[in-house]
Amino acid sequence: MQFKCQECGKEFKSRRSLHTHIKVHDLFVGDYYVKYYPRFDKLTNQPIEYKNYDQYFATDFINISNMKKWCDQAPREEVREFIKKSLKEKLGAKGIQAGPPSTYLLTGGLPDIDICKQMFGSYRETCKHIDMLPMLSASLPKDFQKDYSDTPILIDTREQQPLSFINSDSLKLDVGDYAVGGDLYDYTFVDRKSYQDFCSTITNGYSRFIKELERCRSIGCFLYIVTETAFDDMWATNKKGFKKFKLDYVYHQMRSIQSEYTDCCQFVFSGSREKSEELIPKILVLGKKLWKVDLQYFWDKEIKKDGLGNRKTEAPQRVQGYKQTHSRKRGVFRRNGS
Repeated sequence: MQFKCQECGKEFKSRRSLHTHIKVHDLFVGDYYVKYYPRFDKLTNQPIEYKNYDQYFATDFINISNMKKWCDQAPREEVREFIKKSLKEKLGAKGIQAGPPSTYLLTGGLPDIDICKQMFGSYRETCKHIDMLPMLSASLPKDFQKDYSDTPILIDTREQQPLSFINSDSLKLDVGDYAVGGDLYDYTFVDRKSYQDFCSTITNGYSRFIKELERCRSIGCFLYIVTETAFDDMWATNKKGFKKFKLDYVYHQMRSIQSEYTDCCQFVFSGSREKSEELIPKILVLGKKLWKVDLQYFWDKEIKKDGLGNRKTEAPQRVQGYKQTHSRKRGVFRRNGS
């Protein structure tokens, strides 16, 4: 395949060689693509910002809000084709062979589950149109709505900010921070995270976290990572935090984990410590009944009834084209005996 320079017509055997050559014309790579291959938001016709080649040509909207508005307004068949094309191309580029969970779709700039249900009737039916099955396809058990507040909860002795339960006891756990014992035990554990803990664990502590997940997989257990903020409040929480994280990178790491370890872990953003205290006993008692449920999707609807997770969810987006610059540019999980 040849790559032709639109400035001078010279051809190159690789895109990398073309990008190196573009500098001869006193152009940045971003300037070049914005000039010769301009892309615009499908709703507002505003220019798509160039960050990198893959991002630029895979982006159809400057933010998720515009995508949702366009899906509500555009002809139904056009939206259906857009959904199929977006999922097939973006998931295929990552080597993903099953429909990912709701938070993967939301952070990956893909049509969310509600849009898919609106256009195809269900997320499972959407996945069928791209020859896939959902990673998490089970329905929420009816027992989920029961009150489990009196469940005896085991709390790891190393948990630094333990949640409060009606009935609890301290015990050194091999996995996570919370579990249940006796007849209630169903190979399910919960690791509690503050917002800062969550971001640190899957960035600076990524390698150690992966080792812990590999260990969970090897012993046949399942780990829920429950974070004490609403998913829709993440940007606002980051803005107020004493340490600011690059949330795009945090989400990238989370998606990487989701695509590889859905058989042994899920991320759930509870909304608050109080909601974590309500959610964790449900997770531990129901155990395997929830392993194939996209718990975040259902829990989001629950916490929004309480007014949580209703803030603006997206990072500020620049709507201009490529902006020139003059530059070219420890985990929380514990091991047995630690």
